[in-house]
Amino acid sequence: MKHSPAGAEAPAGDFFWGGYVMLRLGAGWLLATVLFTSSAYAHGGVSVQDNKCIMKIGPDIMYFTGYQPQFSRQEFCDDIPNAGQMVVALDMQDRELRDMTTEIRIIKDEGTHTTLNGYPYLTDAELGDTGTLGSKTVFFREPKKYPTGTLTFEHNFPETGKFIGIVTVKNDHGQTYVSQFPFTVGTPYTKTFTIWGLLAAVVCVAGFALWRFSLKKG
Repeated sequence: MKHSPAGAEAPAGDFFWGGYVMLRLGAGWLLATVLFTSSAYAHGGVSVQDNKCIMKIGPDIMYFTGYQPQFSRQEFCDDIPNAGQMVVALDMQDRELRDMTTEIRIIKDEGTHTTLNGYPYLTDAELGDTGTLGSKTVFFREPKKYPTGTLTFEHNFPETGKFIGIVTVKNDHGQTYVSQFPFTVGTPYTKTFTIWGLLAAVVCVAGFALWRFSLKKG
């Protein structure tokens, strides 16, 4: 086996292989970080599991799917990208939910509510105050049973802003479960800047690593 003399220039293949490894590591880190960021932004009663939006309501779950047909068929999980029409479908996975009435309400978030984990949250007293809820409500679907397990509704948001979705289910015995999910209408700038900031950081770190690698091999 031949050995390169001390101080000899490393083969170009070693340099490019090292660069390839660095880029692979950087890409993997970026992917993991973006996935984590996406999950973190699914807030309130809605979360992301296995690339699906899931709404937790009591001991049961609903699959949540939303999109804006006038812009694209790309689905969103919580924040709505643009003002305008939205279409939301809820798929009830548990038979128990299909036997219960489901009520949908969306209210304007004016920043006066209690916060939980940094997000607005309506207390039981606020949920029971129908007068206050009514004055802030921008969309309401009356309680109804959905034997097929699928609930679809549409709403047009004329302007951007912050809102809270409230899904309430109730059985014939009066047992009630409520799920709340705060969301914004309009481009979520903080999310966009975070992702682009992470990408820029990865590029800078990868470039610095390649530069250091070339110095050691030079």
